[in-house]
Amino acid sequence: MRHYNRASRTTVFSQNFLWIGHQAWQGYLNYERGVVAISSQVDLFDDSDSHRQEPPQPSLNFRYIPAPQLSIYLQEWLVPDRSIDYISTAVANYQPHAELIFAIESGMNLDIGWCQHLKISPPDCYQQIQRRWSEFELGSRG
Repeated sequence: MRHYNRASRTTVFSQNFLWIGHQAWQGYLNYERGVVAISSQVDLFDDSDSHRQEPPQPSLNFRYIPAPQLSIYLQEWLVPDRSIDYISTAVANYQPHAELIFAIESGMNLDIGWCQHLKISPPDCYQQIQRRWSEFELGSRG
């Protein structure tokens, strides 16, 4: 049995929280309820390097899975039907203005999380990223 490396998950989430919140709110605005899927190139479930002080810095990809597509997504990960029902119910009932649901894809594993009581709401994450977007835009200066 493989153990979950919680330090890596915590690091991934805390270092990318604004972007995850932004993706959650942008996805909600475009598709209504859903899940932010985070795909990691580093196996976050591998605890063999747990003696390291700093977890590895994975390359991440983000996408939004709208609720109508969620069952197919979870079936592809071989999630049991009972768990799919539970996750689908959570997605149908979470509060998008104050909470978010995410999935971390790592190696052959999938971890689902429901973040409640956030200090920064998904709409606030979205607004902060939108305000900072100009810092990342490349353009010609005249």
